[in-house]
Amino acid sequence: MLTSPNATSDVRYRCAERLRAATALLSPCRLCAHRCGVDRSRKPAGLCRASADAYLYAHSIDCGEEPSFAPSHLLYLSGCDLRCVFCIAEHASVDAHRGRPLTPELFRRLVEWGRARGARTLQWVGGDPTIHLPAILRVMAACDDLPPVVWKTAGHATVEALELLRGVVHAFVVDLKFGNAACARQLCGDANYVAVVRRNLTMLDDWGQTLVVRHLLMPGHLECCLVPTVAWLRENLPHVPFRLCTGYLPRWRARRDPQLGRLCRHDEIEQAVRIVRDSGLRPPEGLTFDGSRVA
Repeated sequence: MLTSPNATSDVRYRCAERLRAATALLSPCRLCAHRCGVDRSRKPAGLCRASADAYLYAHSIDCGEEPSFAPSHLLYLSGCDLRCVFCIAEHASVDAHRGRPLTPELFRRLVEWGRARGARTLQWVGGDPTIHLPAILRVMAACDDLPPVVWKTAGHATVEALELLRGVVHAFVVDLKFGNAACARQLCGDANYVAVVRRNLTMLDDWGQTLVVRHLLMPGHLECCLVPTVAWLRENLPHVPFRLCTGYLPRWRARRDPQLGRLCRHDEIEQAVRIVRDSGLRPPEGLTFDGSRVA
């Protein structure tokens, strides 16, 4: 169950209070674990090619994922610090200026739009929202009627960035994409990804954050990615809800990949579900491990 530990005024105050520190992380940039050290305050730079401004390329009401947060208003920001070959956002993940500039006025209208359609939570999505932390804090600090905020991320953030979200974000949904350094290097461009995300998950749990960990089952990556992910979670975070995502689609550059250019077979999905079920990890409230609803 999603809890809201802070009143809207408290969250707004924290956003405003931390905006200066977040802006300082843009130059030299220390928002994601690449730690490019570039100056994003003046122009697009770094691997993400993002500037100090954030751009919204889509938004929607979602009721199909984590039921504890639904209905949730998802705000999709373009740009990402990773280069996952199977990214479902495709061009929006590499073009950090796709869409409309995120302004306080636009954000207030979006909050009103979502609330009018029954949204209980607001969810920052990407790309990855962490590279846009200063812009997000800026618009949230200017909104006097914030709903509970969910941060949906690949988890590839610096400790400094995550510390600025403490007490601001009510829940984190973290996609732990890979189970080893070799697959991470090949499929997202960073061999350190797994170590970084595991560190961050442990830290968020130590803080007492509401947390959901997800893993996307990819064709041919059951033994190398799902199995070690499940084993690590079982040993280190057995109490944290885990969602196995089985809806992989061969998008973006994965279409041309001999292994990733297909859907997961039914037998692969059945084996993955069995592995997760036997691990003792618990799914998020209201879901089974294959994503179907609990009666």
